[in-house]
Amino acid sequence: MKLAKSGWFWTTAVILVGTTVCLAPSKVEAAWTYEYREDFSTNSAERDSLLHSIFWPQGAFPPSQTYLYYLGTGSQRELGFGDYNRDPAVLGYCFPVGSVQSPAAVSGYLQIDVWFTDNRNMVSGSLQYSLSADGVIWSPARQLGTGSHNIPLESVRGTCYVKFRGTEAMIDNIYVRLNSSAATIHVPRDFATIQEAINSAANGDIVEVSSGTYTGDGNWDIDFRGKAITVRSAAGPKRTIIDCSDGGHRGFYFHRGEGPSSVLRGFTIIGAVVPGSEIPPDYASWSPSPAHPVGGGIYCEFSSPSIIDCVIKRCSTELGGGIGSVGGAPAIIDCTIEECHAGGLGPAGSSGYGAGIGLIRSSDAKIINCTIKENVGYHNSFGAGVYCWQSTALLANCDISSNSAQGDIPGGGIHCGGSSAGVVLEHCTISNNTAEVGGGIFASSLAYVRVTNCTIANNRLSGPQMSVGGGIHSVGSDIVIRNSIVWYNDGTAISLQNPASNSPVLYSNIEGYYPGQGNIDTDPLFASAGRADYHLRSVLGRYDPDRDRWVKDHDNSPCIDAGDPQDPVASEPFPNKNCINMGAYGGTREASKSVGPLIFHVDGSRGSRFNTGLSRSDAFATIQDAVDQAIDGDTIMVWPGVYQEAVFITGKAITLQSADDAAVIMAPANDPIAFTFQFAESLRCVLRNFVITNCGEAAILCHSASPELINLTIVDNHFGITAYEGANPSITNCILWNNQFGDLEQCRARYSCLGRLEPGDKDRDNISKDPMFADSANGDYHLQSEYGRYSPANDVWVTDSQTSPCIDGGDPSMRAGREQKPHGGRLNMGAYGGTPYASKSSPSW
Repeated sequence: MKLAKSGWFWTTAVILVGTTVCLAPSKVEAAWTYEYREDFSTNSAERDSLLHSIFWPQGAFPPSQTYLYYLGTGSQRELGFGDYNRDPAVLGYCFPVGSVQSPAAVSGYLQIDVWFTDNRNMVSGSLQYSLSADGVIWSPARQLGTGSHNIPLESVRGTCYVKFRGTEAMIDNIYVRLNSSAATIHVPRDFATIQEAINSAANGDIVEVSSGTYTGDGNWDIDFRGKAITVRSAAGPKRTIIDCSDGGHRGFYFHRGEGPSSVLRGFTIIGAVVPGSEIPPDYASWSPSPAHPVGGGIYCEFSSPSIIDCVIKRCSTELGGGIGSVGGAPAIIDCTIEECHAGGLGPAGSSGYGAGIGLIRSSDAKIINCTIKENVGYHNSFGAGVYCWQSTALLANCDISSNSAQGDIPGGGIHCGGSSAGVVLEHCTISNNTAEVGGGIFASSLAYVRVTNCTIANNRLSGPQMSVGGGIHSVGSDIVIRNSIVWYNDGTAISLQNPASNSPVLYSNIEGYYPGQGNIDTDPLFASAGRADYHLRSVLGRYDPDRDRWVKDHDNSPCIDAGDPQDPVASEPFPNKNCINMGAYGGTREASKSVGPLIFHVDGSRGSRFNTGLSRSDAFATIQDAVDQAIDGDTIMVWPGVYQEAVFITGKAITLQSADDAAVIMAPANDPIAFTFQFAESLRCVLRNFVITNCGEAAILCHSASPELINLTIVDNHFGITAYEGANPSITNCILWNNQFGDLEQCRARYSCLGRLEPGDKDRDNISKDPMFADSANGDYHLQSEYGRYSPANDVWVTDSQTSPCIDGGDPSMRAGREQKPHGGRLNMGAYGGTPYASKSSPSW
């Protein structure tokens, strides 16, 4: 949200977005306040969260991945974390949520209620949280115990990221409050120039500069004087300009050890020119001086300020035409550095280093969410976009494009060199840059370079191409490229001479191919390489930045779901196959959607054949409607009820399971088989957690198909399961009882309860004992238990005088799913096994 201005005073505004409340100030001196509430009574967490594990019905057998689930109803509903093989589920937020924006740095807190599931007779777990001010650099994880917690939040950027990781934990009542402090000094109301305001400021003060163009003494060569203060614009960089175009001046000079609490925010610095060409060599001592031709727009000399939401444009000097750093550690966030120049300002027309950003002498920069474009180096310069020599830099979520030189240059986008140099690139687009060698990236001299989830495309070579790398060129560096796309570049896509790693390229799409695990050489199907839109085409959804909406394509990029399967998908939207995309948008909210798996819902009491089935509120009315829509890998969740239909699954590898207390399936009189599987011999189709009864011919027919039939209760049918034409279904943890003409025909079961044991059945751990249903005459097939049985008629747990032999009788190699304690550590047989509705057993059973 942007604050509205009316005359000389801020107007008062209250914005309600879901459970978000944002209070804009009533006058300049007032603070900005933001509030957010989440009690999980609705599904807003799925929309508001930045990243999350899959949301899964709490009553269903859990998925083969981490998941989140709602427990309870209405105002009593809570959110649970379900692990997979002890890997924690994840829920992450960025505050403020959505389009609401903070006008400045924020501080505040997050309140949350936490408890674990011991008191609900389930396994105990843990919950950890991590914090980040930018979504890139995270704090160490901290443990939360049972109870209410107050977590401090702060960010000079104005965004606070919180990530929870939990196993069998419950949370509720998230409340966030953020404040942005009011200005204490105003320019020009209190002081005529920015420098005068800084001179009068004390640590912790906020100098706020009204919109306008500022120039002349006191408004250029501005010095923070070592103070931990914030200098911010009132109206943003488009309306607050520092004009240095008279020549011989720069915008800001940090040189007194300023740290991250010295914040510059929301200015455009234009036309700064610092003449000279003499940069002391590495072996010589450095004498601090503003006369050094470093940092045309901003110079950080052994200082580490936070530079946020600034535009540095048409600035020039020898090193770092836009921003230069000598031994500093600046944080450069949400900035644009464009049309800046390096070199050509000395008496002999010097070469220049880093027209956009230049880093030397053990600098350590964090460059996040920045655009570095159309910067130009002089003849024989180095690194038109970014120059990093004997320094380190993290570049995340950056666009480095259309940088070049008037003559030859190594490293059009980025130049990294020196034995102690290191550059980490994550989620960056490096495109349309030009150089003699390394149009996108040039690395040399033992430099450490990591390129992860980047798109390096359409970079050009100005010199002889031959074996020169147009996308990436490395000579003797320690470089590793992962989950990236290198395409449409001049010359060789990547040229890695004497790399330190034996496998420097992994899970990447390299034009012309590069050997390595997971690498491909296939047209990435960019949305529009000509318009520099490198989002991947997708039949299910691609983000269109020009229209700020999701669109669908007629084809699907091979780079979707093709990244390293060990890497988390992070905030990629659903559907995805739980595998990260290649390219700059992999692992982000703008990642193109994959072809599955989708979760479809069926609810006979509220569904319609005209619904999408993608949520319970928009569920299909019949199972067959969902099956017809599903493709391989999809899951169909069937909500409680009685479904009288004949379902045909032909040539599909899908999962059908109950979403809550087991659904009951009956075949209609005119088509007396409930489920027919056909022509799927080699496909993995799963049927789980159903009661199938009153079928005139058979509960299940397998014809040239071998589905997995797990935890089914198949009772009171003419026949149970039949198999023909080479079908070999896997039947596990099932109860087949009182089927008139037999349970199994041409197939075998394991860990199941059968009406009659055939030779060899005992060797497969089957039994033939009364399963002791609660009330089969009235359709209640829960298993009797002395330790607790769910009674759906009254929605309560009751105890019986006896315990079913099917309790804890399932395959011991299968996980117990969500069976409630005590459960003996082993699945029950039958339709409720592995779900919260499974009958309980003795812990030592």
